[in-house]
Amino acid sequence: MDKIEIIKTEANELLSKMINKFELEVTESEGAYLVTVKADEEAPTVIGRHGETIRALQKILEVVLFKKTNEAVNILVNVNDYREKQKEKLEGMAAQLAEKAQSLKQPVYFRGLSSYERKIIHEYITANFPDLTTYSVGEGRDRRLVVDIKKENTDGRE
Repeated sequence: MDKIEIIKTEANELLSKMINKFELEVTESEGAYLVTVKADEEAPTVIGRHGETIRALQKILEVVLFKKTNEAVNILVNVNDYREKQKEKLEGMAAQLAEKAQSLKQPVYFRGLSSYERKIIHEYITANFPDLTTYSVGEGRDRRLVVDIKKENTDGRE
């Protein structure tokens, strides 16, 4: 049984325990597997609060696949285009954080983001605000994203 079939079978089994009606598609791109779920009114059950259930479902599928194939595989679960909507929302938030950092001319801190969410904001600010930089500070639940003004090099080197 190939990886796509294993993922389909396992995802189908997990989802059928959570919700009644859904469509499932699994595709592979550059070594990562995308599990696309279409569900009507039951979608929030699979998404969970702030995407927690989607992340848990991804992790479970990755562990099951590793156990069956003895190979680590990246799996991304997307329910009703949640990822695209989340990315738009995060990019809007990133623009607001960037504007605040520019107007205050000092670092702006934001907490409560997952590593995936921080990555989206890092990428957006890097691509759209050349005068700003982003980095993360802290550990675990205290990890914060920082949007800051790029420091100019003062020692005469480029």
